[in-house]
Amino acid sequence: MGLSNDFLSYGIHSSVPYRRSDKLPYGIFKILAGGTISLSAEFEDLFGGSNKYAWASEAKTISSEYVATVKSLPDFLFELFLAAEVTTTAASATGTITALVAGKGTLVDAVGLASVGIESGEEAELKTGLYVVKAVSATTVDVYCLTDIDFSNGTDISYKTDDLEITASALTISTGAAVSVPNTGIELTGGSGTIDMTTGDTATFSVAPAHGGISTIVIGKSGANFTQHGQMALAAKQASGDILEINMHKVVGAGVPISLEETTFSSFELTSKLLFDNCLNRIITARKIKGLDSAC
Repeated sequence: MGLSNDFLSYGIHSSVPYRRSDKLPYGIFKILAGGTISLSAEFEDLFGGSNKYAWASEAKTISSEYVATVKSLPDFLFELFLAAEVTTTAASATGTITALVAGKGTLVDAVGLASVGIESGEEAELKTGLYVVKAVSATTVDVYCLTDIDFSNGTDISYKTDDLEITASALTISTGAAVSVPNTGIELTGGSGTIDMTTGDTATFSVAPAHGGISTIVIGKSGANFTQHGQMALAAKQASGDILEINMHKVVGAGVPISLEETTFSSFELTSKLLFDNCLNRIITARKIKGLDSAC
């Protein structure tokens, strides 16, 4: 009888973070460029006398980490690796506009703007972006948009000035009345009192046309904590049927270096530290599953 076939590891199939409390998954990373588990030791060498070589050496500590190169941006990525707060908006066939948020001054009040909304029958005109409304007199405003990424949605619009203004002329705000922001599907409604805005005051709101859902991700909130979790990584299944499964029981990760490069899909490295699990008395459980075709 000859030697057994060697067990090999090839490629990467997936990486799944899961909750340590109940073992339920957060989700799955499927679009991966690779993953590396590094268990590197630091040594204490004994030198003495005139000998240029160590008399003895002992392993001191082992640095254990898992670095995965990821090419997708699921919500749980931000929750686990940036301690972010994620809220979701359900899919909408008509689009979504957020409420007005005061920027400078008190533009959002009874003598200014009461609300912003979608103009009835003009849903197809909505254009993605963060919009800024600025009072240019006691009764008129200009509107700006911080991106032109969707300006061809519905009726084309364009910037009117280098300041990114989208209104060709100022819009008049009247008590309790709605005024259309031309060709955007947006309408602004005046407050309940006599309109008397302070020139230079601003307010903002965000727009998304018909969509399949929105995730709003708040990063850097005071008191946010990075969650310890487990992570299961699998190499690709080989032609022989061999599968390598690696279960990292106690993991903490931090940092997401998102790249925005010309004509390139974002790809970035997620670094996780592998910690000792006192309950299981280990950091990793690996399984080598031999396929039937790999047997001699």
